[in-house]
Amino acid sequence: MCVMKFSNLLPELSFPQSSLSEVFESHHQRYLETFPGWSIQSTRRKLAAFYWLKIVLKHFLVLTSVSAFLALFITHQQNLLFFQALIPASMLVFLILFISMYWPMYQLEFLPHLDTCAENYAGRQIEGIQACKKQQYSVVSLVLIQCVTMELAGMKNPLLNTATAQLFARQYGVSVKSVGPALQLILRGDWNRKSIRKQTEIIDDFETAKSYFLELSDDRAIQLLEKLQQKVLR
Repeated sequence: MCVMKFSNLLPELSFPQSSLSEVFESHHQRYLETFPGWSIQSTRRKLAAFYWLKIVLKHFLVLTSVSAFLALFITHQQNLLFFQALIPASMLVFLILFISMYWPMYQLEFLPHLDTCAENYAGRQIEGIQACKKQQYSVVSLVLIQCVTMELAGMKNPLLNTATAQLFARQYGVSVKSVGPALQLILRGDWNRKSIRKQTEIIDDFETAKSYFLELSDDRAIQLLEKLQQKVLR
C-alpha cells in the first residue's frame, strides 16, 4: 500500500511541510516578544492546535461546501429534507475523514515534522549559547584587563582578598571562586609551573588581553601586559 504524503492529501495547507521550520521559528519569536518566558513546548502545542483548528477545519469545510454545492447542482433539490440530511451526512464524512486521513496524517506526518522542528530549534539555541561562552573572555583575561586599566588610571594594584574577589565577581558576572585563583596568578605568580597546559592557557589569556587593548590602540597597556607576562611566567 502506497502511503501518500501529507501535502498531497491536504494541498490546502497554509504552509507546506518544507517551510514548517520557518513557521515554527517565526511563531516562536512572535510569542517571545509578547511573553519573554515563552517555551518551545508552548509553541509546539500552539502549532498542534493550529493543525486541527485551521488546517483540518478549513479542509473539511471546503470539502463539504463543494460537495453540497455539487449535490444541489446535480439533483436540483433544495427542499428541507436535503438540508436536514446534510448535517448527519457531514458528521459521518468527518468521522470517516478523521479515522482514515486527519488522525493518521497528524500522527504519521505532521506531528513528527513538528517535533523535529522543535528539537532542531532547541539544539540551535544550545549551540548558540555554547558559541557565546567560547567567545567570552576567560576570568584571567578579565582580571588582567582590570588590573592594567587600574594601573593606567594611576590606581594601586587590587588587594588579594575576598572583598576584591567579590567586587570583580559582581562587576563581570562570574563566580567568586574563579576570581580568587586569577588574582593569585596575576598578583603573586602562583600557578603550577609543571603543567604545560596551564602555561599555554596563561599565554592565551595574556594574548586575549593584548588583543583587547590592541583594538583600543593602547600601546602602553600592551607594554604593561608584556612586562606582567614575563613576571608571571618566570
